[in-house]
Amino acid sequence: MINLMLKALFICLLLFSGSIYGEWFESSGSAGIIRGNIEVAREDAVRQAVKTALSFSGGKISNLEQVSNGVLTETELILNSEGEIKALIITDEQQKNNIFYVTIQVDIQPVANTCVTARYPKSLSVALFKLNKPNHAVDGDIHKINQNISKMVYEQLKLSINTVNVRKYVRLPMRLGEKYNGTQYNSLSDTLKTLSTQTDSQYIVYGEINDLSVEFKSKNSLLYWFIAPPRNFNITIYVYDALQSELILKKHYITAAKWAYNKHEKVDVDSKQFWQKEYGHAIITILNNINIDIEKSIQCLTPIAKIVSVGSNSVQINLGSRNGLTKGKVLTLSYSSNYKDQFGIERKSEHQYEGAMKVIELHKTSAVLRTLNNYPLGNIQINDLALVK
Repeated sequence: MINLMLKALFICLLLFSGSIYGEWFESSGSAGIIRGNIEVAREDAVRQAVKTALSFSGGKISNLEQVSNGVLTETELILNSEGEIKALIITDEQQKNNIFYVTIQVDIQPVANTCVTARYPKSLSVALFKLNKPNHAVDGDIHKINQNISKMVYEQLKLSINTVNVRKYVRLPMRLGEKYNGTQYNSLSDTLKTLSTQTDSQYIVYGEINDLSVEFKSKNSLLYWFIAPPRNFNITIYVYDALQSELILKKHYITAAKWAYNKHEKVDVDSKQFWQKEYGHAIITILNNINIDIEKSIQCLTPIAKIVSVGSNSVQINLGSRNGLTKGKVLTLSYSSNYKDQFGIERKSEHQYEGAMKVIELHKTSAVLRTLNNYPLGNIQINDLALVK
């Protein structure tokens, strides 16, 4: 059923490749038309299609900013000449049931100044999103919608194998989000450490759904029977570096769309029909933008691994081939240890390992590194954090 929800994410088809002109890809995208704003829907659909092409090609997600800097004409999107996206042509566009669909062909050419760490997909897991105001879900009885949305974010991110290495979906409620930020930092740090261990991940994605309210007209009004009321959707997304107990991204997303059900009608949020209607598709459009922002927020950050085993001249880390490591690769390793001081405050101690290390054994989510020339490891211990540089 989840696959049916992800119709906005299409598989790119390789059309042409050349050493000078880059590679041409064909991709499709879609977006809900909110409040009749066709231009915004067209741009959202194009951005989603470009994002899919960039993910498939291994391009840098941040270059999506080129799309919003362009000028949309009848059949082409004219982009500025800098960056990876050299040309983009809209080959087809159509509207159906308040949804705007586009098909594009895009010329993607990698640039020399792409951040080095973008080549390492970051280990990431998704925690169950929270419904902050359950009373908002009474209309339509959509109390399970937070489960659907968090699972959809998880499934979408799994498609972006060049940017993230998605490991687990945590189905249990977690002490994350606004309530546990700031003054509750120590509690948050403990939660993140536990999640990092349970999921074997560096990053944790979490969300809070703040508003699902809908205001129905009185049954005495003719509008009750002929005009579908708008329903709000407001969500906050958090991206945490669980290994370092840091908040990487916090962003709000707000939209509204027609609610095509009466006040006492029970709605099946697991059904294909719900997500194809205007309100469901408006949520999918927001989730597509969330997916893009999550990837952009961590793409150029330094990947951090946990040291899970230590030998006389070797260590095993919890990053592997799915994180861009290759056998024989030589890495510079720095490491850090986290501890609590006498006041219970989280502290971090960083150290620089003076030698280089080589990947001698490789698995999907782990690797064994050995020192060059049998250089001693020093004080590196299990659960130390290794920065891959």
